[in-house]
Amino acid sequence: MWLQQLQAQGLRSFIQCELKFSSGINVLFGDNGVGKTSILEGINVLSCGKSFRTSKTSNIVSTGKSELILFGQVFNQSGVTQLGVQISLGSKELHINQEKVNKWSDLALNLPVLDIHPESYLLITGGPAERRKFLNWGMFHVELSFARAWSEYLRMLKQRNSCLKTRNIRDARYWHQNLSQNGEVIRQSLAKYSKEIAPYVKEVLLRFGFMENIELTYSPGWNQDFSLGELLDIELESSELPVSTQNGPHRGDLKISWQGKEFSKISSRGQQKVLAIALKLAQAKLLKQQYNKSSIYLFDELPAELDSKRREVAIEILGELDSQVIISAVSRDSMKCINKEVKWFHVKHGSVSSVV
Repeated sequence: MWLQQLQAQGLRSFIQCELKFSSGINVLFGDNGVGKTSILEGINVLSCGKSFRTSKTSNIVSTGKSELILFGQVFNQSGVTQLGVQISLGSKELHINQEKVNKWSDLALNLPVLDIHPESYLLITGGPAERRKFLNWGMFHVELSFARAWSEYLRMLKQRNSCLKTRNIRDARYWHQNLSQNGEVIRQSLAKYSKEIAPYVKEVLLRFGFMENIELTYSPGWNQDFSLGELLDIELESSELPVSTQNGPHRGDLKISWQGKEFSKISSRGQQKVLAIALKLAQAKLLKQQYNKSSIYLFDELPAELDSKRREVAIEILGELDSQVIISAVSRDSMKCINKEVKWFHVKHGSVSSVV
């Protein structure tokens, strides 16, 4: 599976652009600030509706433009799938093969994208939500039952929280059984995934020359001495009724420890970057080797994120996946470590062109 073509209108500094990618390694090069990252953002939005740089999609719409239009042509085992997104103020339209769909997850299944970028270190130093996104991405693309359980859980959680805000205890209790059942499915899936990915993380770190032992532990978001249903009942019996649900997988986390201490508290920013990239690469290896599935891998500013030796290792690992990779870099010289065929794109302010 790979993205053959991307067309964009109203994407940051690009009034209009079109790129035809290769199925292997693609490199976008050009000076800082010319729009290389914007192209990666466009691919990310086409996949899941979000940019890795900003939480507001409206921020990536060109100044003076009222809408962003993205079109992608994806080659997969069943042939070619066309994806389309149109985002304007307060509205969006999503299409697959010119038929309207309602959920971003429909596009994500057709265009799975794993991104590595300068803010990836937040996977280590950020709050639990960052690590939940990491785990959820992994499970979403390998187990459909997880995606259904998570979607149902969030829907019911929203209903229960609404009841808590209005102090409607009777209706809040109505959701406990299904929340507990879906929560347990989610717990089991993410606990299993956390164990599966651990040896891949260790392998990538060793290849990066990081010899220290890193431990990953999944924390499900509630005290395991009780069932989730029991704790939800206890919440309603509290003299201080909470305004939102305090127990459940929506409060889960992936605990990362080193030398018996929280990794983020005793590591340098460089070590945090290396571990974050290792986690993403381990996720890619697990997806390919254990589930025989692939993704499109976006690596923003690779030369700036890793030293030359580790850069070579990262390229080696990405090459072993036999998947499409799209990298941004300031110059071609900074990517001399690539020993495979590359399709190069020169990005200037407002334009991009394929070069030999």
